[in-house]
Amino acid sequence: MGRPRIVFGMNSLFAIRHLLPEILPMVRELGMEATVIAPVEPGEDPAPACHGVPFRAVPMKREIAPLQDLWALWRLWSTLRWIRPAITNMSTPKMGFLGGIAALLARVPHRIYTLRGLRYETTRSWKRLLLVTCEKIACRCAHQVICISRSVKETVLREGIVNVEKVVLLGERASEGIHIPDASVERASATTALRSSLGIPEGSSVLGFVGRLTRDKGIHQLVDCFRALRSEGRDVHLLLLGDFESGDPVDADMTSWIRTCPQVHWCGYVPDSAPYYPLMDVFLFPTFREGHGKVLLEAALAGKPAISSRVTGVIDVIVDGVTGILVPAGDSEALARAARRLLEDPALAARMGEAARKLVCEHFDNRVYLSRLGSMLQSLAFPEPVAAGFGK
Repeated sequence: MGRPRIVFGMNSLFAIRHLLPEILPMVRELGMEATVIAPVEPGEDPAPACHGVPFRAVPMKREIAPLQDLWALWRLWSTLRWIRPAITNMSTPKMGFLGGIAALLARVPHRIYTLRGLRYETTRSWKRLLLVTCEKIACRCAHQVICISRSVKETVLREGIVNVEKVVLLGERASEGIHIPDASVERASATTALRSSLGIPEGSSVLGFVGRLTRDKGIHQLVDCFRALRSEGRDVHLLLLGDFESGDPVDADMTSWIRTCPQVHWCGYVPDSAPYYPLMDVFLFPTFREGHGKVLLEAALAGKPAISSRVTGVIDVIVDGVTGILVPAGDSEALARAARRLLEDPALAARMGEAARKLVCEHFDNRVYLSRLGSMLQSLAFPEPVAAGFGK
């Protein structure tokens, strides 16, 4: 019969690079064959992201695009009919919706939807209703829905997005963690060299951000906060890692300011952000919506206190007043007050950073989540397959 096949579907190679690097090798070790499906931008090479796993390109727009979405649905269905997997694991909003329908129509025996966030939380009117409906359909098409964090699970159950019988949470707080090295690595000399190469003077405070540079990540509020601190005469610099995106774009004037301000160090997308966290005094993440906030875990592992929004996903990672500070989403003044507090009290920042590192090591070791996900996939792949059909 051969090895059972599992298909992972996501809406970008960026998502694959960041969310599947440990999962794909694990699947092979469990005796399964994996295939990855995602759209590819011109000039992108999927091979490095897929770790030797077969890749199938399916055109897909991130935003709502009815005609292109119908074409993507047909391509997904035909691809799944050709592969004939035992399991599909679709994630990210657009792929969860279209991939879930395609997997149902292709009669895939075991259909998983990994719910990584709730895009509708930052929308209104007809668009919100449409996105809520799409989430309900994606969950309806799946046999099991893995919620990426506890607050995502609580939200979708409270709002009737999915039935409780389908929901899976692999841990107490989340369904995914980060890789935690067995021993800390001394990076002092490398950090000094990196700081010098970026042009950040010794003695200057550094506020850091890692993520997509979009409105819903709170970039406007981040810049307002930074400008307020600079206007007070503080010697503070802003370190930004991440690309600007055309969907939900930052204002053109602000984009230009970020690119040209001498105290702003925009590095674009970097494959490995770990060396940059030690440069930061405080990590700022004023997002309007989140599923899990993986960069918050990365900052915590580096011993950095975080200031972020009190929103779904973030509240599972930051313990307010202990490992960081939570502020209302969209409140630039509250963000600035919190940043000012930590910059003026390095001892408090250090205590929060150490508490954050301890929390991550105790509750977000990805080896735990990989083991639980592996057991789940094994239980689905190797017994006799159940009859396919529309989920309950």
